[in-house]
Amino acid sequence: MQRPNPDSIYYDEFIQLQKKLRDRILLLRKSRDMVQEDMADYELSVRQYQRMEKDPTAIVSLWQLFKLAKAHDLDIHELLDL
Repeated sequence: MQRPNPDSIYYDEFIQLQKKLRDRILLLRKSRDMVQEDMADYELSVRQYQRMEKDPTAIVSLWQLFKLAKAHDLDIHELLDL
């Protein structure tokens, strides 16, 4: 997994995107009365999911986004509709 380089001109914008995604997945989970442990049903370990909610920079892969979308019965483009 490649993480953004802090020297990149896109770094701050990417970090903001990750924060928005974190806020969205947290809101989606709570609005569906799910607990973090429920994410294991979607091939996301509890620890992995906890890291994503705590540290938005832990959201790094398209595979993670795909599984998050599936957990909330969304297409990936709907998850990314920030």
